[in-house]
Amino acid sequence: MARPSDKARLRHTDRQRTQVLAHPLARGLCPDEVSRFLASVPHRRFPTVAYAEREAMPLIQPRGGVPLFEAQLQLTKALSDAGADFIPLTIDSCTRHNQYETAMQLLRRSEEEGHSYLNGYPLVCHGHELTRQLYLDLDKPVSLRHGTPDARLLVEIAIASGIAEIEGGGLCYCLPYSEGFPIDRALLYWQYVDRVCALYSTPERPIHRESFGPLTATLVPPALAIVIEIIEALLAAEQGVLSFAVSFGQTGSFTQDVATARVLRRLVRKALDENGFEAMQVHMVYHQWMGQFPMQRERAAALIAGSALVAGVIDADKIVVKTIDEALGVPRPEVNAEAVDTVRYVLRTFAAPKMIESSSIEVEAALLESEAGNILDAIYGLSGDMFWESVYRAFQLGWLDIPFSPHADNANRLISMRDANHSIRIVEPGQCRSRPPMRCPNANCSAAASARQTIPIARSWRTSC
Repeated sequence: MARPSDKARLRHTDRQRTQVLAHPLARGLCPDEVSRFLASVPHRRFPTVAYAEREAMPLIQPRGGVPLFEAQLQLTKALSDAGADFIPLTIDSCTRHNQYETAMQLLRRSEEEGHSYLNGYPLVCHGHELTRQLYLDLDKPVSLRHGTPDARLLVEIAIASGIAEIEGGGLCYCLPYSEGFPIDRALLYWQYVDRVCALYSTPERPIHRESFGPLTATLVPPALAIVIEIIEALLAAEQGVLSFAVSFGQTGSFTQDVATARVLRRLVRKALDENGFEAMQVHMVYHQWMGQFPMQRERAAALIAGSALVAGVIDADKIVVKTIDEALGVPRPEVNAEAVDTVRYVLRTFAAPKMIESSSIEVEAALLESEAGNILDAIYGLSGDMFWESVYRAFQLGWLDIPFSPHADNANRLISMRDANHSIRIVEPGQCRSRPPMRCPNANCSAAASARQTIPIARSWRTSC
């Protein structure tokens, strides 16, 4: 049994860090020089400043990454001019899987032929010195968006480039994106990432960490997403991270989105405070619809506008936006900029009330809080000398099970579905069931009516209503 604690903090990273920075593509990166450089970066490039100055509307961040430096520079300027509050740097899939030689070959081919052979910016190949030039005149935070189980070298180069927001985590960047990368190794590698972020931080200029809450973005029960976000925040806090953002993706149910936001905020703060991490600042990010987008641009625009309104209602600190070309491929810079403008227009035009109350929201929030709390208590009670070991054990037992994850260590026994109100419900909890199936006691439960069968309850879950 192991509770989160700063005693798990990596005390001696010098040897591992020397090995990481010995990679030829690190190009002599020196931590002392990086610290001096970060001290010279404009204060507004740090997310904590942007969040502190946020007014009524959520801050806006698009996605965006292209292989060529000049094209990325143009995209950065276009998104900044369009009013994006956070500027993205989305990394290519070869770099995400540590295939640096392949990324370099495809980058050279892209440069020679003037055609993109990578689906993002190969930061490790470009290096920190060139990448710094992307942001010379920028006074907005830059966010590293990737999907890398082993992001040690990538993050070292990103921070050296002046990027002060690092998305990801040992779970949220392993389970949705990898098939065979060991979960325990990913958790350990992200301990390194979190510790490096902490080492480069100062109280006034912390390197900000953000988790990826949508996970597989396919029928993920909100309680599971909440638990994963809390785990990622606790693991980062153990390593000394001072600023963190939890996130979740649009569920498709207005009621569930509002309830999820309330419970996520409440439980992550509670978990941090109970385990001695009161100093960590926490913010909440909302991802626009992460599922299949409509091919028709009019419907895509409507979906984007609707999710922007939800972000205002839940008072998200930041919204990560989509484009009308989402179903068609990588968006053009002008389409990406239009999405930023559209979301800002919706947020300004439809000032959303922040205190929506209804019995359905209250019931949903109570259910999610009970589900997530029970799962966390079960993980806290597992054997292990470190908290990450208990988390890993929970996946081995199938107590944590992410629907539609390609990962070999994920049980993939949990079955979820939508009820008549479009909320995501657990129908079959898989390996974590500890007692026989029971019928839902509420005869009017829409989840039970939709499923037309008994709803199992597990050690860590209540029934679906």
